[in-house]
Amino acid sequence: MQEPIKRSTDRVAALGEALVLRSAAGADAELHLAGAQAELHLAGAEANVAAGLVAWGVPASFVGRLGDDAFGALIRSELAGRGVDISAVETDPIRPTGHYYKITAADETGELRTESRYSRAGSAASAVDPGFLDSAAVASVFGHASVVHCSGITAALSDTCLALMHRLVTDRPGITGLVSFDVNWREQLWPDGDPAEVIALADRADLVLVGGDEAIRVMGTDDPAALRRILPNPATLVIKDGAHRAIAVDRAGATIDVPALSVAVVEPVGAGDAFAAGFLTGVVRGEDMAACLRRGHLGAAVTLTVVADSAPPPPDETVHHLLTCSAREWAATSVTADGISVQGVSL
Repeated sequence: MQEPIKRSTDRVAALGEALVLRSAAGADAELHLAGAQAELHLAGAEANVAAGLVAWGVPASFVGRLGDDAFGALIRSELAGRGVDISAVETDPIRPTGHYYKITAADETGELRTESRYSRAGSAASAVDPGFLDSAAVASVFGHASVVHCSGITAALSDTCLALMHRLVTDRPGITGLVSFDVNWREQLWPDGDPAEVIALADRADLVLVGGDEAIRVMGTDDPAALRRILPNPATLVIKDGAHRAIAVDRAGATIDVPALSVAVVEPVGAGDAFAAGFLTGVVRGEDMAACLRRGHLGAAVTLTVVADSAPPPPDETVHHLLTCSAREWAATSVTADGISVQGVSL
């Protein structure tokens, strides 16, 4: 059995770009906060992870840069309101805060697919550079975190962001804990389609999360053994195989395989970030790998049943039950917008 990942404190710092999610209905019109609050939501991979961690009961900080605008103010308010520390969030007086909207529809097979349309070029977050990591606020947050979480999205935002990410995973300025890296491959952000930079960043992290589908697009395979040969250095590689399973592979090639829960999907975006938040919750609490993977699946499952990019985790007693139940009961568990049940019996 794989050993739990060691920790120093139970705090996580998530670095990246926070965005505002706008409704598709209002995407072609200029939205203002007045009278349109329900149309706007906190979004962005690392912001979602930070908020998700706090919802799980894990202290978390968001690290990044926002514009001095209404969207930036909304993000600050949302993060702070959810209990996320924003002491290491800078304000750019010139560049705007990024935003996007998404359209969900069934493809030719009937499976739900979501297209996201972004307005993030030239955003405040895209202007960060390696020197950003030297600020006193960032150094303080990193120094108190057992995990610093980041993703391939940040590396794609600009040349300076890519340089920042290389410094983060190579020099690790002020970082005393683990570095967690979610591949988060986005083709529209990498117009040349070359995944080499993301692979290099991932291989310098301690913990790597990657979806099976994106592993094929980025590394040409979703086979755990082959991926381990491509990424030999991280202590743990987690491969998320969509609705089927998640597999954790250590450096020696030992694997832990936990099947996904049955979910009545409402909207698919955000599930990966929710998985990361649940998984990292287990990591910082020193849980074994199987429990970490189950937490990841739980976080993803409840997020799949809502339209927003995130959802609160189940009640503590339900979580405890599902983390400790038999593999047979876990396999018989289903999640819908109405709740969680085992063979039709609500938990």
